[in-house]
Amino acid sequence: MTDPRLVTLGLSCAYLAYVVVMRDRRGPPPARAIEASIPTRIELTVFHAGTIKTSRFGRRILVGRAPSADLRLDDPQVSRLHARIEMRDDGVYVDDLGSRNGTLVDGRPVTAPRRLEVDDEVTVGTAALVFRGVGAWR
Repeated sequence: MTDPRLVTLGLSCAYLAYVVVMRDRRGPPPARAIEASIPTRIELTVFHAGTIKTSRFGRRILVGRAPSADLRLDDPQVSRLHARIEMRDDGVYVDDLGSRNGTLVDGRPVTAPRRLEVDDEVTVGTAALVFRGVGAWR
């Protein structure tokens, strides 16, 4: 009769040989997939009341004096809801919301939604908002 320890040793060696010969040959696992919805934000540099501040906002920015505005400007020349800057499928647009003193892009009045290019200057009251671009920041 065969010793059970020799049988166990033989089976262990056979299993080890199988693992070495038949190991996984697919290579390293693939990198994690990028999330389907990447959070993107609009970046603006705001020149107002002697200060300069760069901020990142969401996909839509309401500019005005109202407490509900995303970018609140304490300026009597700015309407409560003065302008909207929003990201669309084909770019970032600025639109005047019927303000009393109007909105300018590089010195020209905004009469219809206007697409912004990087470094365009949007004037709202005495404030200058410089569009810096769009990115995915955390």
